[in-house]
Amino acid sequence: MSKRREELLRGFEEENRKSTLDGVFFFQAVAERSGMNLTDLQCVAILTSTGPTTAGQLAETMGLTTGAITGLLNRMERAGYVRREKDPGDGRRVVIRPVKEALERAGAGLFGGQGEALEDLLSGYDDRDLALLLDFVQKANDATREEIGRIRAASHGDEGGEFSASLGAVETGRLVFANGASRLVLRADAGMDGLYRASFEGPAPKVKVEGGAVTFRYRQRFGGLFDWRDRSGEVRLNPAIPWRIEVRGGAFEVAAELGGLDLAGLEIRGGASTFRVNLPEPSGTVPVRISGGASEIVIRRPPYVAARVRLKGWASQLTFDDESFSSMGSDVRLQSPGYEDATRRYDVEISGSASDVALTTTPG
Repeated sequence: MSKRREELLRGFEEENRKSTLDGVFFFQAVAERSGMNLTDLQCVAILTSTGPTTAGQLAETMGLTTGAITGLLNRMERAGYVRREKDPGDGRRVVIRPVKEALERAGAGLFGGQGEALEDLLSGYDDRDLALLLDFVQKANDATREEIGRIRAASHGDEGGEFSASLGAVETGRLVFANGASRLVLRADAGMDGLYRASFEGPAPKVKVEGGAVTFRYRQRFGGLFDWRDRSGEVRLNPAIPWRIEVRGGAFEVAAELGGLDLAGLEIRGGASTFRVNLPEPSGTVPVRISGGASEIVIRRPPYVAARVRLKGWASQLTFDDESFSSMGSDVRLQSPGYEDATRRYDVEISGSASDVALTTTPG
């Protein structure tokens, strides 16, 4: 490393520490002016950034318990700073909305003057510079959120964690569990703004985000053996972009509720004790590949969506739509009527042995 680069990196680290400290001082100054405490102000900052959100999402973001977030919101609602409303997109949900006028009167309109100063500063940069700066800030924020998740998990006395990444300009997503998983839940979440959000109990995996590729890798024990201690995880994906999902190295239990997701492909390698998935409406021909054996495989697709299944191993019980077969093996191929002419369909291939395999449609 050149001496010049060492100097630049050292200066960058120093300015980054100053920026973090100045951010703390900024929030303290606004809190003093408005008469709020820092926790209330953090809530305001989140709502200002994300827009209306649920109490549960706020609690998760802020690292608070359900009781703590309820008390905070009751206090802020009585002061007129927020209000609870029915979600216009889902009448069963209640969202929290900031009351902009009340916050500005109280002096808690956070980013007015700061935003104007930043706009003046950025006016001296061309579009290429701005794209580079934006990319860096997004990646730095992702890294900070991951570290926050680890710190919170450590303070609670466990090894779990919460992880997320911004969507940015990502156009396609790829979710990879590189060396297995234990109990894994996958969901599509139309209410999220980021690329993904994940939470884990027990030992948390390492996370690597490159563009739209999100890779989780669990720590292995000496000799490369996977540590199958009790652990579970939930990963929610933004359905605004198409996703390819891969679980390599096996899994104990996988449950995937993918309705609303634009699924480009799904692959489970290394086997699974139980694999259950509700597939979304496909766009084009979507491959589903399961290899390595399983105790139970249940794949449900929307009504009237064509599917083909190829069983390259053996199954004691195979159900395909309205047909059931016992002791099926060798190379079995089944397909629903109209599969060859369908433009939106699922192509399922199962390799290895399985006790029960079911490929059916969801009620509808």
